[in-house]
Amino acid sequence: MDHRILRRLGLSDLPEVKRVLQRSAMIADYMFWLCGGSEHGISKLIKLYWQAMIEEAITRAESFSVMYTPFATKIRADKIEKVKEVFTKIHPAYVEFIYTDFQGLHVLPQTVDWSSFPPQQYLLTLGFKNKEDGKFLEKMSSRKLPTFTEHKTPFSLLTREDTVRHMETMGKRILPILDFIRGTQLNGSFRACSGVMEKLQYASLLSRLQRVKEQSQVINQAMAELATIPYLQDISHQEVELLQSLMADAMDTLEGRRNDKERVWNTIQKVGRIEDFLYQLEDSFLKTKKLRTARRQKTKMKRLQTAQQS
Repeated sequence: MDHRILRRLGLSDLPEVKRVLQRSAMIADYMFWLCGGSEHGISKLIKLYWQAMIEEAITRAESFSVMYTPFATKIRADKIEKVKEVFTKIHPAYVEFIYTDFQGLHVLPQTVDWSSFPPQQYLLTLGFKNKEDGKFLEKMSSRKLPTFTEHKTPFSLLTREDTVRHMETMGKRILPILDFIRGTQLNGSFRACSGVMEKLQYASLLSRLQRVKEQSQVINQAMAELATIPYLQDISHQEVELLQSLMADAMDTLEGRRNDKERVWNTIQKVGRIEDFLYQLEDSFLKTKKLRTARRQKTKMKRLQTAQQS
């Protein structure tokens, strides 16, 4: 699909569509090879489109910067630290938070050769101007359920102002980063449906604001992602059931059936908020415990000094 077709559909200026096409081009290239495609001209066109989309995404990114490091063996912790040191020197303006996706395997259209599988693998390092964006990614890679930022009262209903703020956070800060990471990654280091789940949450926010056309576009993008998951990675029986439930709910949403509150992704969001809330309580407890221990140590030292002076 070229930019003339996008313009004809009225989609050429939508960055989220371009991000999805970036990943779609990678998947199309891989599926073409996997299905025995031998026409090099077609493969080359797909690869060129994929490469152009990646380069455009890197050029236009303002909130984060990226570095790809080729590697052939398992990355050790000390190597990751060296990678972060190099990143800091190259991108000094993006060091508020540095995230390294050392669990994922990334490939680049400039060098990928599917016939010599596995192709050259790359370590992805992202640096952020906003610390919270990087922390969100770190949470996603370490937890089972999606997490959500800026939710100070996790069990209360969102006001319209809160809904708008959450929608902007998801649409401008979270989804672009997730799509960018997945743009050069087939299987993904996050659990199955992660990334897609955030898109469906974003669609729910659009629905609350009655932005029906945008909601439909986002759900269709998520449906396309869900359809390719079983072909790109091994998933458990539980994940298969989740995928089927998400696809059924997405189809019901597009057809206007059932209440939005009954959707699987909204149920998971509630559980994710509970998990987030418990993590916050744990963090608060550990910080308080650490402060108390430090105070006791300080008091003990003062007593010892007083005893020695007397």
